[in-house]
Amino acid sequence: MLRVPQRPALPLLFLVVVLTSCSGGTVNKGIFTPQGTFTVSPSAESPVLTPSQRASLSFLYGPADGSIGALTSGASSTFFMPATSSASCAGSPSTTGTYRFGGSLGAFTASYGCSAVIRPGGDPNGYTFDRDYAAGGPVLSITSAAGASGVLHIYHGESQGGTCPGLGKCFYSSLGLALSKDGGANFSKLGEILQPYVTRSTVLNANTNLEVGGGTLLVADGNGQHIGSLAAADPNNTYLYVFYSDFDPSAGSTGDCAQSTCLALARAPLATLVAQAFAGNTAVVPTLFKKFYKGAFTEPGTSGDPNAATNSGHYTPIIAASGSFPSALYDAATERYFIAYTTGNSAIAIQYGSTLFSWSGPIPSAAITSGSKSILYPSLIGEGTDPATGNGNPWLFYVTASSWPDWSTATVVSRRLQLTNK
Repeated sequence: MLRVPQRPALPLLFLVVVLTSCSGGTVNKGIFTPQGTFTVSPSAESPVLTPSQRASLSFLYGPADGSIGALTSGASSTFFMPATSSASCAGSPSTTGTYRFGGSLGAFTASYGCSAVIRPGGDPNGYTFDRDYAAGGPVLSITSAAGASGVLHIYHGESQGGTCPGLGKCFYSSLGLALSKDGGANFSKLGEILQPYVTRSTVLNANTNLEVGGGTLLVADGNGQHIGSLAAADPNNTYLYVFYSDFDPSAGSTGDCAQSTCLALARAPLATLVAQAFAGNTAVVPTLFKKFYKGAFTEPGTSGDPNAATNSGHYTPIIAASGSFPSALYDAATERYFIAYTTGNSAIAIQYGSTLFSWSGPIPSAAITSGSKSILYPSLIGEGTDPATGNGNPWLFYVTASSWPDWSTATVVSRRLQLTNK
């Protein structure tokens, strides 16, 4: 993926609406009212993957060419990252896709034979959304009703065309979902789950890009609140949420959102999704995701057109700010959600909220820049046994580059975030 800078975000706008959950309850979607003084203290940058280390692992672009996913077992972790390999890659030479890596949160080391677990094309429903690029990161461990273990994986797909100056072809991106039944060694595609509202031809014929991001996979109840024990939760009120970026100028958007992508939210009922995924029902899985629009999750995630020739569902920004590659987690120590996203490929903003629907506005102490360098692809990962949950000191990974999109200058770095609410 080659990312062009976005316009700087305008002052944050907030839409206050009423959200009706499928469980019958209502919550307010709007600005979160902070209690006390909340600060985020980032540690200094620590290099995780340098250009020379990338080359030694047989990669040209990335990792991580987008969002990072992790599965944790004891002190070790397995990471899933989008990348394009070099000709010296043993398993999948000169191939774009999702790759596995072993190591710890401080270092990515083993490359599992440099073998792609997701590749472009081959959508099970015949869609072309990932024809020219397919790779991702975020993963989520799941268990079927029969007790079988699986891993869901959300990936970024692109169909390319037109001409973008300095970058070659332009891209129109969407999100797909895949399932692994062997711990992440192999994945089967389940289909496209989220398509931006505007059509592909509208974007590519205008010789521009549309960035949907890398997606997220978070489990919460119908009111967007954290579930402490999934085993004890009501399956009829448990959802899988995905943050992404969308563009819908026809929906009365104002400010930044009338001219560029803004942060969006979609969800699917978790129990139904897990059942259909294990059954391999690729005709049903893409229909389960609904976009948040005017107070409810009612709009379809995709258009149902294999070439994105018709509009998908409308959306209402969950955070009305121009942003890219949102990444979110729940922090148990502060009992708050956190979301990080980039603005203009030059900074990372972080917000917190009591639910997935209510956010604080950018936290001043959490603003991250890197001088004249570009900043891309933030990923929040918890420091404990659950990568989707922090405990007061989660990790933030991102890519810095002195000359973007030149990967020869790009380094993956990490920072620890000390979260304090006084």
